[in-house]
Amino acid sequence: MSVPLRIYITPFADRGVLEPAQWDCDTAKKAVDVVNTIWSKAKIAFVISDSVMERPLDMAKSRRSSDEVLLGVLASRHDPDNAVHIYLVNSIPNLNAGGGSFPNGAPEPTSFVQWYGNDHANGRAWAHELGHLMELDHVEIDYSNEKQAAQRVKNLMVPGLSAGSDLTSQQIGTAKGSKLVKRFGG
Repeated sequence: MSVPLRIYITPFADRGVLEPAQWDCDTAKKAVDVVNTIWSKAKIAFVISDSVMERPLDMAKSRRSSDEVLLGVLASRHDPDNAVHIYLVNSIPNLNAGGGSFPNGAPEPTSFVQWYGNDHANGRAWAHELGHLMELDHVEIDYSNEKQAAQRVKNLMVPGLSAGSDLTSQQIGTAKGSKLVKRFGG
């Protein structure tokens, strides 16, 4: 079961001053390899159908701190088609999220993933955002409950800067039954 991804590598500018892009098509390919390693447990693969280096998004650094605002601006730049839109952006210092997702977004399922500096971290953040597009919620951890914390800490859907990539059988079932996967023949 494969899901097509349309990749938009989107550098930033601030008042016309271009910031160097951190992503390129090669780093996107390496990150999607990590994504596919994680999601192989669910027999779901993601295929880059197109990778485009976009014109810079001229947006003040202060406006980038809201994942919802940023994703809304990114998603508004393109017309709907039959692929999942993924925007790869530079690291954003004041953004708590690794990315953002509109699972039932208009016009398309859309995510952005910020740069984390290495293939594994980039791919893990991307896999997490794709999890949201496949209807998975965050996994919360009660650190006062050591047994529960030990079981959940390595889960892909833990929010924040987690390094986890585990999926439960329930999460795999939810992902496989999601609208997104069904849309592409799952």
